[in-house]
Amino acid sequence: MASQTALEAAYRTLISRGRLSHDNGQAALVSRLAQLQTSLSQPRSKLNAPAPRGVYIYGSVGTGKSRIADLFAATLPAQISRRRIHFHEFMLDVHARLHTARSQSSFRGDPLIQIGMDVRKESQVLCFDEFQVTDIADAMILKRLFSVIWGTGGVLVGTSNRPPEKLYENGLNRDLFVPFIHQIKDRCEVWKMEGQDDYRTKDIDDPADRIEVLFLDHSRFEESLHSQLSGQALQHFEIAVHGNRGFSVSA
Repeated sequence: MASQTALEAAYRTLISRGRLSHDNGQAALVSRLAQLQTSLSQPRSKLNAPAPRGVYIYGSVGTGKSRIADLFAATLPAQISRRRIHFHEFMLDVHARLHTARSQSSFRGDPLIQIGMDVRKESQVLCFDEFQVTDIADAMILKRLFSVIWGTGGVLVGTSNRPPEKLYENGLNRDLFVPFIHQIKDRCEVWKMEGQDDYRTKDIDDPADRIEVLFLDHSRFEESLHSQLSGQALQHFEIAVHGNRGFSVSA
């Protein structure tokens, strides 16, 4: 019997402890990501040998995509650098790096090349949660950025609610984004997460235990808000935004 990977061992342990229930769709994904763990752990025979293909995972909400991806990232061998991050947060970081690069007096050429190299040096494996593209600023830079990351041996494992061809659907200048979709399909196996159960609500035995609060009457909402906040002192906060700017709020 072949030895199991750390991911497979962790998954089976969670099932045996009742933390997870066996699910065929999740088990199949664990097996596929275990193969990727094995490939990443093996030394590359040649310096220019291509990195293994990543996995782009999509499917309905609540099917366990993120849970398994979390487990994959957490059980990667220590020598494999990884970054587990929400895709939107990653793009905010990229835009911050772009701003820093362009504000330097020595700025020349396309800063995304150096940013891509820096991202790759920091992490061999990028694990994205909630991969979606809705912003034209993101859409226009992804191909250039990931050409560098993939070209230098980076590996992507991402989860999304939609397949690659549905990313940035009906977006402005989408034809300029389509080449990145082709890149995803070339550098990642596109994996559809099977399953109908929404595991976000599995632990709720009785639907009556769920508490939902809906405010349909604005006046009652304001009364409720006033009763909760009356007598409370306002606190002042400074919220940082990109470009070394910020604005003050009181709450």
